[in-house]
This record gives sequence, structure tokens and C-alpha cells, in this order.
Amino acid sequence: MKRPVELWNWGDSNGKPALLTRFLYLCWQIDWQLHATPFNSDMSNLVKEYSRDFTPGFSENVVIGLSQAWLHLSKLTVAEKSYEELSDGSKTEGAEERFIPMAPALRWFWHGIENDLRAVEAKKWLLSIGWASILKQAEKRDAAIKLVLAGHAVSYGCYIEEKPAYTRARKKADRDWEEAMQQWVRAGGTGPQPDIADYLAKAAA
Repeated sequence: MKRPVELWNWGDSNGKPALLTRFLYLCWQIDWQLHATPFNSDMSNLVKEYSRDFTPGFSENVVIGLSQAWLHLSKLTVAEKSYEELSDGSKTEGAEERFIPMAPALRWFWHGIENDLRAVEAKKWLLSIGWASILKQAEKRDAAIKLVLAGHAVSYGCYIEEKPAYTRARKKADRDWEEAMQQWVRAGGTGPQPDIADYLAKAAA
């Protein structure tokens, strides 16, 4: 029996947590420590525990910069919580309405720290580890969640799978469009050109 089509996974091809996953986990840790010990500015434990998860690793100044810009960082933890609430088995009432896409949240976060002098070292570090890659991975997850919200996929938290019924409908839509294109070409390209979007919309109906 074929496994469902996997749309997103928290890890990479080597089984290591993806860059987005690692960064969001670090954000969770910073957020937790700020709530647990609000009057303790020592972030050295986070450097010891998690710096090795990144290339290059980060310094205490990076963590301090992120923690001082907590209002911006909290946008990411709130968005991540809204994602987790859509997971199968732990879905909460109203989760669809509360969901916040991660890619826009990351862009809003960056906009917030862009001119924040406290986050200079943090910005340099984020660019060095691959900020563009973090955004790209978030966009892929958001696209997968869009199918979850439409009822065509299921989120299990660590990964998202397309529902088999939608996979079959999508593949049929692809075949129907290819056949329509061939007929259109054979007819000399007269009339409206078949649009794949129309066929995919039928699959989603």
C-alpha cells in the first residue's frame, strides 16, 4: 500500500530537524526562559545547549538581542502555537480561525528587529545561518497547511500528508488537463487555452 503524499516534514533528508524547526525551537526556549526567570538576564545556558545546532553557532549577545526584542520574537511563538493546534489528535475548537501563517509572521518579525539596535548581532547571525532558507521552509509549510484548512490534507505536527482521495483527484486533474492541451494543440491552438488552475479547482471541489 502506497503511503500518502508527504507535503511537509519537520526534518531534512538526513533526519535532522530542518533549519526552520531548529530556529523556532530556540525561540520557544528564549520565550520560556523569559517567562520563567524574568529578572535573570543570564542566557549562557541556551548558548551551551543549542548553539551547536546551527552553523555558525550563536553567541550570548545573539540570544540577548533576541530576548530584548521579545515583542517581535513572541509573534513567532504565537504563530507556532496556532500551527500546533491544527495537528490531528490535538486540534482545538476555533483553531482554523486562530491560525497564523508562519512566513508572514517571520517577515513581520524581521521588520520589527530590522531597525532595532539591540538586535544587530542577532540579524547578522540569522543572515549567516540562512534566513532565506528559513523563510522558504515556512512558505512550504504554510502551503501545506492551506490544504489542511481546505480539508485536503492532515497535519500530524511533525509532518503533513495529503489525503489519498485528494491525491487521486489531483492526479486525474493533471491527466485531464494534459489531454485537453493535446486536443487544443491538435486543433491549431484555436479557442481558449486550457488552464491547469481550472482543473485543479475541480479536484479541490
